Amino acid sequence: MRKSLGLLACAGASVLALDSLLWWGGVQFLEHRLASASASGVAQSVGCPVVFQHKQRGGWPFRAQVLLEGVQIMCGASAGQGGVSYAVRHAVLDLAPWHPLTVQGTLDGGQALAVQAEKGPAGGQKPGYLLLKTDGAPVRISLPLRAAEAGTLLFHTDFLHLVPQRGVAQAHPVTARGVSGKLVWNRHADAQASALALSFTAQRAVVAPWADSVDDVQGAVSLPGPMGRLVALWSLDEAASNDPPASDAGNLGGGESADGAMGSASKDQLTSSDHGATDAGSPAVLPSSPSGASPGYAEILVQHVGGRWRGLGISWSGRLVMATGGTPLGETWLTLSNWRPFLARLQQDKTLSPAQTVLLSKLTDQLEQRTGGTEGPLSVPLQVRDGAVQLGGVPLLSVLATLHSVSLSGASAP
Repeated sequence: MRKSLGLLACAGASVLALDSLLWWGGVQFLEHRLASASASGVAQSVGCPVVFQHKQRGGWPFRAQVLLEGVQIMCGASAGQGGVSYAVRHAVLDLAPWHPLTVQGTLDGGQALAVQAEKGPAGGQKPGYLLLKTDGAPVRISLPLRAAEAGTLLFHTDFLHLVPQRGVAQAHPVTARGVSGKLVWNRHADAQASALALSFTAQRAVVAPWADSVDDVQGAVSLPGPMGRLVALWSLDEAASNDPPASDAGNLGGGESADGAMGSASKDQLTSSDHGATDAGSPAVLPSSPSGASPGYAEILVQHVGGRWRGLGISWSGRLVMATGGTPLGETWLTLSNWRPFLARLQQDKTLSPAQTVLLSKLTDQLEQRTGGTEGPLSVPLQVRDGAVQLGGVPLLSVLATLHSVSLSGASAP
């Protein structure tokens, strides 16, 4: 009996020793993965160094974990040139036997995307600026096991609040539920392939100041290569000097600026669900790329961004071009499906005033004449000028704001 107990104790000690050895090896692998991020991955040509304020090892005995506080990733920065940076308050990287081919992770706390400062032509310094802040539930991510020049990052979160920090979009924060998607990168992409591509879905989203939600949100956006052209997306323009400067690495990663200005929203506003992403596009309606586009230009291919609002299918697609220090411009299309039943429901809606009902009837008649009464989606051309989507030369957000005011007045009518 004593001999059996001794053998059992030796076996237990051997298992613990082996498990500790595997845990230590996993932690070392994760730390090496972090160290290699500066020399490989999404933007190896300019480097994407990862800096953090505090690191802790954990997860023993069944998984290897590295816990980071005040994390910032800077890409595209070189001598005297600005770059883009991403900051998050808390991050956890996880390696476990039940997902041996991927590194799982969790991003928690406020997140921020910013453009870093760069030197001006006269030797001065142009300040950086914030582009986007986010808050919400923890974001779960999945990375390739090893650093690669091409790969995919998967992400999912139950709740997300996006707060743009520049331009007219500042007045339109987005609250989304059931968000998932993937980010694909390819360092060796040429002009015929995507250097970066993002696809995403959300069960429901609300865009301020409108209270109505958009359901079944889907989107797919890609940036054709080569990777060096993408620097035009974050090159500073003169207008940047009129905006508040971005915080430095310490403040973005661990200071109050990453969380303090984040908007908050109730998680009970929406319900959660996941949907598969699709990458369907409409190449026939997209203008061709400018001939001889130099590395000073970046192209943005919007394959589709859309959803469903009160039964009306909405999809936006197009190709945009952005020069260094400039704003996006291009030709896009807004496609509406199931618009006839949508207009019929509005005509039957008792909340509209008599004048609005007459206007809606005229609009319906004009659309019927334009389409010849045939079934199918309706496409409307939209221009993008000075970074704003325009309908007939009028910014689309102004048109939507007017429609929002009309809907409010109709709802309040007796």
